[in-house]
Amino acid sequence: MNRLFALFLLAAATVFTACQKSGPSSEELVFRSQLYLDLNGLDKAEKFAREAVASNASDPQAWQALGTVWARRNNADSALAFYKKAAEADPKFVEAQYALSNVYIAKNDLPKALEAIRKAIELKPDSTTGYNNEGVILTQQGNLTGATASFQKAIEKDPKNAQAQYNLGNVFLKLNKIGDAETAFKAALKLNSNFTECYMELATVEERKGNMAEAHNNRGLAALTTSNFALAAQNFESSVKANANYAVGHNNLAHAYLKQNMRDKAIEEFKVAARLGYPDAQRLLGQEGISWK
Repeated sequence: MNRLFALFLLAAATVFTACQKSGPSSEELVFRSQLYLDLNGLDKAEKFAREAVASNASDPQAWQALGTVWARRNNADSALAFYKKAAEADPKFVEAQYALSNVYIAKNDLPKALEAIRKAIELKPDSTTGYNNEGVILTQQGNLTGATASFQKAIEKDPKNAQAQYNLGNVFLKLNKIGDAETAFKAALKLNSNFTECYMELATVEERKGNMAEAHNNRGLAALTTSNFALAAQNFESSVKANANYAVGHNNLAHAYLKQNMRDKAIEEFKVAARLGYPDAQRLLGQEGISWK
């Protein structure tokens, strides 16, 4: 009986000791680190990431979290070291390859950046991210034919990838394929109507085509996406100066005036757009009982 009682006490002590040693899992610590990263609390984020590594050094996400802290501190060498640890902990951890590629780009080591992103593509061939990033690197290397193929592959994997459409448009611009560039930029804007840079590149396209009214109009639309209504109005004013019969420019100028509480000027521009046959302006004035004839 005494022997059984002693064994019971030993087992209980073992369980108690195990409970004392147990703490947050590496997954939980990584989660806490990511929360502080989102809040830009880098010191706390680093603390929890290091605790995650101490808890489980074979967890690639723990090393990844630590690498991200140093990437956010713009310390590329430290970030690189920890991302490599993440890749070593799990060679199939694709996020480490994405991160390694980005750091190599920051260090202007494009061959290694390309090597890392191609490993990511091998690990996850159905992901649009890898092909898009491959296209970015190839563009920087001046391989525009390869970049075109990569961006097209990214779009094939995800037709809703607005960034890939935009990147493809930029490559077409570099190749002086103006029509293809315009198509790609417009496709990107259908997916994201607030894509500021896309409007700016469309302005470049219209400029090359000699359509200054539309070029200024696109710059105005870009300004609207950033709520810079004064700049938007300036560009729309330039648009209708370039072509007094450009109904879209007058309509957009009216909206820019409205955003600045310039109601009288807005109404006059709506009237011009309505007289030029712009349906939205006609409908809006009609709802307000304002004649444009």
